[in-house]
Amino acid sequence: MNMNSMNTSYRSARLTDAEELTIMSMELYNEVVNRKDFTENRIVASLRFYEENSNMGEVLMLEYNSRLAGYAIVFRFWSNEYGGLILGVDELFIRKPFRRLGIAKTFINSLISEEKNNPLFAGVEMEGHADNDVANKLYASIGVPKNNNSFYIRLFKR
Repeated sequence: MNMNSMNTSYRSARLTDAEELTIMSMELYNEVVNRKDFTENRIVASLRFYEENSNMGEVLMLEYNSRLAGYAIVFRFWSNEYGGLILGVDELFIRKPFRRLGIAKTFINSLISEEKNNPLFAGVEMEGHADNDVANKLYASIGVPKNNNSFYIRLFKR
């Protein structure tokens, strides 16, 4: 996936991006109150997983005017409920100096636009935290309504 729109571009992350991805991932987790207990950063493991399983998703670097502005983790899964593949955005992070420039909105709209040109998915799923008002307003403004389903996750210790 390599999309361009005005000043914003997206490319697949590479192992050479690991340091920047780690920094941005920690910035994301430090901003989200209920994720401050994350002491182990797993972004490099995610990058390696998607390099080996590209059919399941990818880590994308988001650039604005050729400068690194953020990242997104995009994944794909089959939904029986919606009758097809769902394109999911697990993490979408924009660095503070690049916020309110329309980068996140352009990114999501590009995913939706690409789908219209090459139908493959039944829908798009955006992950967000209930207390992230900015993200909630963004999703609503581009026609991605809040889903009433709740998610319950039990982690298996390794």
